Amino acid sequence: MPHLSDTVIAFLRREGIRDCTVTAALSGGADSVCLLRCLLDAAPVLGLTIRAVHVEHGLRGEESLRDAAFCTELCMQWQVPLHVESADVRGYARAHRCSEETAARECRYAVFDAIPGLIATAHTASDNLETMLFRMARGTGMHGMCGIPPRRGKYLRPLLTCTRAEIEGFLKERGIGYVTDSTNLTDDHARNLLRHHAVPVLQRINPAAERKAAELCSILREEDAYLTALADAAYAECMQPDGSLRGLSRQPAALQRRCIARFLEAAGLPCGYHEILAVQALLTKGGALDADRSGTVVACTQDTLFLRETQPEVSARLQIGENVLFSGHIVFAELISCEEFRKSARFHRKFTFSALDYDIIRGYAELHSRRPGLRMRPAGRAHSIRIKKWLSEQVSPMMRPFIHYLSDEQGLLWVEGLGAAAHAAVTDQTKQVLVLRVSHQTDTKRIQD
Repeated sequence: MPHLSDTVIAFLRREGIRDCTVTAALSGGADSVCLLRCLLDAAPVLGLTIRAVHVEHGLRGEESLRDAAFCTELCMQWQVPLHVESADVRGYARAHRCSEETAARECRYAVFDAIPGLIATAHTASDNLETMLFRMARGTGMHGMCGIPPRRGKYLRPLLTCTRAEIEGFLKERGIGYVTDSTNLTDDHARNLLRHHAVPVLQRINPAAERKAAELCSILREEDAYLTALADAAYAECMQPDGSLRGLSRQPAALQRRCIARFLEAAGLPCGYHEILAVQALLTKGGALDADRSGTVVACTQDTLFLRETQPEVSARLQIGENVLFSGHIVFAELISCEEFRKSARFHRKFTFSALDYDIIRGYAELHSRRPGLRMRPAGRAHSIRIKKWLSEQVSPMMRPFIHYLSDEQGLLWVEGLGAAAHAAVTDQTKQVLVLRVSHQTDTKRIQD
């Protein structure tokens, strides 16, 4: 087993860390004191300037002040510049409605983020095993089981392959003291429960359990990176300009799940195990599900996965001029004589165009969204058709919720894209023609139904 300082030097060399400043996160506990000592041992070898930072959380009264005083004295003894900063963890927890444990971590990292250059934290193989067990108990996938990464941006974890027992042995051998956080001795937090009860059981089975977990994490990180690259390529291949995913069912199941997770996450929807499996099932059976019970629906039709937002049925009395049922979608209604209509049928490449006999309308014409059970016999056809079946066969899933319908007291008169009903078609007896043109915006991201 290499000396811990040699382990840290080897880590820094692998990461290409030399001739720069590294700031050690110093709590005063055994792990962080060991980290600072090893960094100081590495400094002349790699041309490093070592500094330290201590965050005083104010959670343990006199004990917190004791820790800060210890760190100050230690850094004076070792001639290390130290920055001490206090954080109002309880106030942060109240303001952000989170646990004090979470608040403490976020306050620490807010301080660390503001420090220029590299930050070294004292995460160990023991912390890594506890993290893996915690995530497994809470629910996670391969990425979560990769544990704590050796490096994340500016953050370095040089002791990640070292166990807590090795660290305490190193300090004892060197005659270096440290402080103990009394809250670590209780079972008040989930991690403490794992540390005091689950980890010892694993160590009884295999004394090298922490090191074996670190080796597993190394393997999983490589395989996770490989699958992530494959999933990125699959996602790019399936992604359509309108934001839907097409052809995802042809990808391997493992890549499907990763693409679905990314799809849901990008939409701000829950992307846990059960949500991902529920969406994956849509790829084979079709249908839709309310992903977050707030109106956002994930649907799959004809191997296309897309989002739409549900809302109550909308309708409005048709007005001559502009009519808007859906934001960004306009129905232009114009009333002209039959003679004028026959002389110059008006087309524009930006619009869909329809015409019907205005004189047959009973009561008033109502423009509305889709309703259950609609049927109509289009002009020129011998039989009526179910609108739902026509939509599924002829209209893009992304456009179905925006289709406009026109009805009077007797039923459907016109369906956008399908045309006028047979009884509303323009004939030689028609005197006034209702001309409808529909404009759809082209950058619709989410669908309203």
